[in-house]
Amino acid sequence: MKLTRRDFLIKGTALLASLGLRGPMIFAEDGSALPSTSIDDANVESPVLVVIQLSGGNDGINTLIPYGMGGYFDARPTLKITQNEVLAINNEVGFHPSLIQLNELYKSGRVAVVQGVGYPNPDHSHFRSMEIWQTAEPEKMIRSGWLARYVESSLSQSVNPLKVLKIGNNANKAFISDTVNVPVIQSIESFNIFDPKTPKPDQNRLAAAFLDMYDPFRQGTQVKVTCEQGKDAFQSVEALHNLSNTYQNKVEYPKTNISKDLQLAAKMLAGKSGTRVFYLEIGGFDDHANEKEQQARVLKQLDEGLGAFYKDLEAQGLQDRVITMAFSEFGRRVKENSSGGTDHGTAAPMFIIGGKVKGGLYGIQPSLTNLDKGGDLKYEVDFRSVYYTVVDSWLQGDARSVLGKTYEKINFI
Repeated sequence: MKLTRRDFLIKGTALLASLGLRGPMIFAEDGSALPSTSIDDANVESPVLVVIQLSGGNDGINTLIPYGMGGYFDARPTLKITQNEVLAINNEVGFHPSLIQLNELYKSGRVAVVQGVGYPNPDHSHFRSMEIWQTAEPEKMIRSGWLARYVESSLSQSVNPLKVLKIGNNANKAFISDTVNVPVIQSIESFNIFDPKTPKPDQNRLAAAFLDMYDPFRQGTQVKVTCEQGKDAFQSVEALHNLSNTYQNKVEYPKTNISKDLQLAAKMLAGKSGTRVFYLEIGGFDDHANEKEQQARVLKQLDEGLGAFYKDLEAQGLQDRVITMAFSEFGRRVKENSSGGTDHGTAAPMFIIGGKVKGGLYGIQPSLTNLDKGGDLKYEVDFRSVYYTVVDSWLQGDARSVLGKTYEKINFI
């Protein structure tokens, strides 16, 4: 098949749009794959962080339910979870009844619940600055995501193109950076440049043209960044398709998107991808109306996915290498609204899960009656303290560079 420049541009553009500047697998003329991009062996046995964002602003008050605190039942006449429904931790707080697996993990000492996590000057917005901060040097006004800064400060020597991954459909603000390119993966099978039916010699010629076009040493300085992204793209797809096929499916996962994404993380870890951070999202938490049924449904999906994931990690012998951090961008208001939902609020709990986690309750549950001027919870723990602890104590990274200054650590690792 003769390949014209127009053919390449159309197919290449489709690749970049669908994979976010992630590149092709390349084959030799005999159809065999060329030598794979190397995986940094130093990362293969390193601690791993799985981040799960509960997108939309999860109602933390009805997730870790303060059923024993004054004001809860009065503020939520229709949204309240009754005492006999709560999966009680103590006589003050307990889990939502949908969180059966999380409750069992908590009982086994593998869940740390950090209560009342918030941030200064909240704006109650989906597009807020929780993941992005100015650096410690105000005159520079550099803004980038916290995980991008972790890569820049602590993984700069790693040549592994899969060292951090976003699993799902879209990129995330936590990885915003001028220098860090993060692969966005939905599945191993779909992370390709070519239709599998395309003859391999044609795939090879297209890939060679791609690499030539994105060669940073052959292009001008004005497009160097784009060329580097193209090169990173090529390496990430090549490395992904050359993972060892050692994963054995020993656990049945529910047929939900979050479960599929968690299983992909387990599969890649079993295949020795060397990935240090996986970032996942589960949506459906923007409950301005009809919250009771909607939140119960989505929390159940999260709970069942986490239960399967940790059973799978244990079956793969990975339970002590992985911690999961589940959080939402913001919480909800204490009082329910007239539509059977809650509006955007402030503080909410964060959950840290894993074999090396010191389980228990951390921080203080905010008062439901002593609220701020806007009628919201007063946060008790700065979310940057949680991030600082995770980067420093678990990922063994340069937490001060990531956060811009030192924050108090929490003893959950």
